Amino acid sequence: MGPEAPTAVIEFINAFNAEDLERLGAVLDPDVVIHSARGTKRGIDEALAWARRVPEGELHQRIELDSIEAEGDRAIAHVRKQWWWHESDELAREDEMAWVFELQDGKIRSWRPEVRR
Repeated sequence: MGPEAPTAVIEFINAFNAEDLERLGAVLDPDVVIHSARGTKRGIDEALAWARRVPEGELHQRIELDSIEAEGDRAIAHVRKQWWWHESDELAREDEMAWVFELQDGKIRSWRPEVRR
């Protein structure tokens, strides 16, 4: 994998955290497939609709990147999905996850979350 692939993964996480849909769309392959808890999303438009945040009441979400393993056109980002209270800015919950990315030509072709235990 070229050096652009981990950059795409880092940019995906940064754009996701910033809720910057334009930046997120820039790192996605036109035929991207997002495998989410809310079903499979195909193409950039569906991926960006998935990424739009719906306020979760008193909580907001943030992804903390711990490490990235990359081989060929695949990268695994070890992350912590965190939920923070709006009012106090205290951590409410944290889940360790592996975000699995398939890459093509420096763009994200697919994304799938896996809970780490």
